[in-house]
Amino acid sequence: MTSFALNGKPVEVDVDPATPLLWVLRDSLGLTGTKFGCGMALCGACTVHLDGKAIRSCVAPVSRFVSKHVTTTTGLS
Repeated sequence: MTSFALNGKPVEVDVDPATPLLWVLRDSLGLTGTKFGCGMALCGACTVHLDGKAIRSCVAPVSRFVSKHVTTTTGLS
């Protein structure tokens, strides 16, 4: 199990730790606001905030997010 805060709420997912966060958000959690673009961290379509810093979720393994705070486009006010 991988636990982190997503848009201010705690979440737990049971996925391979190497799975990119983008696919956890879209496939496991049903949050489709974060988009797939190039898959190589170049276009920015998959950008989320990790503890306030912008990162590309298409290349970041979910294991990087344990006990951290992730904000997606749907979590922005």
